[in-house]
Amino acid sequence: MKTLTEIESFFRQQLHHSSDVVLRPLTIQGQQAFLVYLDTLVDEMWLEQALYQSFFRKEESSLPTVESQAIVSTERLHSAEECLPLCWTGHAILVFGSSSIQYLALKTPSTQNRSIEEPINDRALRGAHDGFIEDLTTNLSLIRKTARIENLVIQTQVVGQSLKKEVAMVYIEGRADSTIVKDIKKKLRDIKQDIISSPGTLNELLQGSKKTFFPQILYTERPDSTVGNLAEGRIALLIEGNPTALILPVSFFSFMQSVDDYNVHFVLGSFFRLIRTIALLISILLPSLYISLVAFHFEIIPQPLIISVKSSLQNIPYPPLVEALIMEFTIELIREAGLRLPAPIGQTIGIVGGLVIGEAVVNAGLVSNIMIIVVAVTAISSFVIPSPEMGSVVRLSRFPLMLSAATFGLIGVVLTFFVILMHLIKLDSFGIPYLTPIAPFNRKGLKDAMVRFPTWLIQRHTEMSSSHPLKGNQKK
Repeated sequence: MKTLTEIESFFRQQLHHSSDVVLRPLTIQGQQAFLVYLDTLVDEMWLEQALYQSFFRKEESSLPTVESQAIVSTERLHSAEECLPLCWTGHAILVFGSSSIQYLALKTPSTQNRSIEEPINDRALRGAHDGFIEDLTTNLSLIRKTARIENLVIQTQVVGQSLKKEVAMVYIEGRADSTIVKDIKKKLRDIKQDIISSPGTLNELLQGSKKTFFPQILYTERPDSTVGNLAEGRIALLIEGNPTALILPVSFFSFMQSVDDYNVHFVLGSFFRLIRTIALLISILLPSLYISLVAFHFEIIPQPLIISVKSSLQNIPYPPLVEALIMEFTIELIREAGLRLPAPIGQTIGIVGGLVIGEAVVNAGLVSNIMIIVVAVTAISSFVIPSPEMGSVVRLSRFPLMLSAATFGLIGVVLTFFVILMHLIKLDSFGIPYLTPIAPFNRKGLKDAMVRFPTWLIQRHTEMSSSHPLKGNQKK
């Protein structure tokens, strides 16, 4: 391809003659040129102004160089094949020259961006109220403004084959473990999937074939939460077109922490974390403990409660396991219906549906009153967990415990719980033990795990030293 006409034909063919392809012939300082871009991705009014101020107001005899462009962010390219991927990311390509064809990629701002607002899934009572949006550049600027750290590193990489996505890896040089950084870079380069459409897809590809349903990557939509994790030596991955940051490596206790823990007195923050830990245990164990007590160990129930429990179960035709499964399935249906419906209707369905169905099944004699209480307390406890991913796993973990309780009683509950605990001890998140700092034990890491110590004590183990909790655990 030696002429502008041939190059123009090449762009039309490679862009499949799409209706949003624009090829504009130009004459810049007496030389023929043309501009190619997708008008669905480019702000044409901005482009007109940028071209006028950058090119047509110049009085030099030759075309301006890259270094002289103050209005448009430009990049020199060497072939039309290099320009095609940039067209799909919102660049405008300027092709010019007579004897020697030159290519100039003009980076244009996005045509449509959602305004920055507080994320729905990551609300905080105090602190910042801004959240990520679908524009990667905006998200990275929010991190820069929040962090203001000299050694903050941002590296971008295009991932995917058919549907290409730009992924940005953010970490603090000196705090993030260099081995983990290199490993993540290699895994991103090795991704050969055609479509990377969401953080969940990237999550699965990075984790590989680990046989676990416990989350090993933390999701957040808050810049301040992202920066806090970066300061602790973690890595953040952000995907173009998605307002979610992936934080790794993490431990089990990372999913039990909230931004508000650091915005209150450390005693209150520790109290909130203990409440979440208790809620976690209730959400996992309460239904199975009730089933085992009623079905196998009735003598353990305190004497004042025996009459109430007996009268509640007297006319129920099903065993406790079937009762629990009916109510758990009903709660899951109400939860999913509330998520899929519009917000006002979803709240109404959740409240009215729970009351009506609960009252109806008790009056019909299908489920006992105590089982309604047990399932309701369990459902409320699961909502206390800050991470939706961990909350879903906790809900799923109840079912094997319930089956063990109905089969072997308390012995089955204890054995199944220890099997889950052993699985967590064996599990790791990108080389970091999942239950750190409990297993392996790290005294310094306990300052910000199940409870929160004062800030001046926490900051001691986030300094750039070999005593960093993540690095220390990896050495072990």
